Parts: sequence; structure tokens; C-alpha cells
Amino acid sequence: MKGGEKVINLFRSARIERTFPSLTLIIFACALAGSITNEIYLLSLCLILLYAPGGILNALKDRDYDLPSFSKIAVYLLPVIAILISLQNKILLLATISWIIIGFIYNIASRKTIFLDNTFICMTHHFIPVFFSLIILDYTFQNSAFIGSYIYLVFWFLAPIKNLNGIKKDINLGYKTLPSTYTKGKQLTFFLYYISFILMIPAYFIFKLNIIYITLLIVLFTLFLITKKVVEKENYSAMLNIARIIISLFGFAMAISLTDNLQII
Repeated sequence: MKGGEKVINLFRSARIERTFPSLTLIIFACALAGSITNEIYLLSLCLILLYAPGGILNALKDRDYDLPSFSKIAVYLLPVIAILISLQNKILLLATISWIIIGFIYNIASRKTIFLDNTFICMTHHFIPVFFSLIILDYTFQNSAFIGSYIYLVFWFLAPIKNLNGIKKDINLGYKTLPSTYTKGKQLTFFLYYISFILMIPAYFIFKLNIIYITLLIVLFTLFLITKKVVEKENYSAMLNIARIIISLFGFAMAISLTDNLQII
């Protein structure tokens, strides 16, 4: 394989498209504040730079891509670049350090205790993007924490759905998830999954959204129902993609209900 193709594979292995659910939450924060700044763009860039190494590491481990020899260097270089970028602003630096520390804990410790994986992943993927975006956009600490915590809670109940993929592998590795630990684990997972949808409803009142949000909420509910059918067919790859669409659509639905500023959207 030519060097250029290997570099393209490196970009593919980073799975940057999987940052879109988190990016839509940053868009939501901007819509809520009614503005977007250079620091927001840098926060988004840091998010991508810190997410990419995980995908590259998985690709190196699973060998599902023919990668260039410097791929391992990229795994360490990208976080360094993110840190250097974040040095321009104390809030950016704090967000970047938070992503790195919580992400590290998630990777080494979270799978051995039930609910610890979604507790940490919702911090990195949902709370931090919203909280630090609002702080950057001059929201108070209290308001930023409240809004970030609400978003965190919605996805804390949704996140366990990912554990329906690879249950046997989780059991063999000793990972503690609802499906790998309890006989009614799948049912409990879906119970929490539907609670997350119920928690999306108050957003209409909390953020004073419009009819667009109600319309997209119906679409979201349809996706929740489709997920159950997809799992029954054991198509777990499609299940995960639907879950990512739900996360993205929730953030985007709130954003377009709050603003018609095309620069933000």
C-alpha cells in the first residue's frame, strides 16, 4: 500500500466523525448564549485532537487498517498539540486537562465497576463540552454547572445502551455492565434508555424552546423505538449508530430551536 493511502487510513482510523455528538452540544451551548467565539473553535479542535488517539490505538490493536509507521507517534503527539493550543486560555487548558485525566481514568478503571463507564464517558463526551463552552461564553459557574448537569443526566441514562454490544466479550474480560452482570440486564438497559428520552422533554421548558424542538422530539422518540427493533435483530453496529444520531439530534434540535444564526448552526 502506498504511503498516501496509509495516511488516509490514519485519518479514517481516528473516527473523527464520532466527535459530532459532542460537537452538537457545543453548538447548543453557543445557540443558548447567542454567540460563538474563537475560543469555541479552539475548544472544538481540542476535542477532536483528544478523541482521535483512542481510535488510532484501537486500529493499531485490532489491525483493521494498514497504518503508517508513525501512527504510534501520532497517538502521543495529538494530545500534546491540544495542550499547546489550550495554553492560549486558562479555561481551554482546564477543559483539555479534564478531558485527558477523566479519559485516562475511564480507560484504566471504569469497566470493573458497574455504571462507572457511563459515569466517566458522560463527563468527557457531554458535560465537559457544554460546561466549558458556557463558561467561555460568559455564563456563570452555577448556570453552566446546572445546564451541563442536566445534559449529563440525560445521557447518563442513555449511555449504557452501548454495552449491549459485545456482552460475551465483557463477561470474559470481567467488565461490569448491566447485560454482563444481571440476567435482566438487557431489560434494565432499555428501561434506563427510555428514561433518557423522558428527561429530554423538560428541555422544552428549561430552555424555552419552540415547535421545532417538539417536532424533532417526535423523531427522537421514533429512533428510540427503532433501536429496540434493531437490537432484537442483533444488529449492534446499527444500534450504536442510532444512539449517536439520537445524541447529535438532541443537541442540534435544541440549537435550531434557540437560534437562526447560520454561523452557529
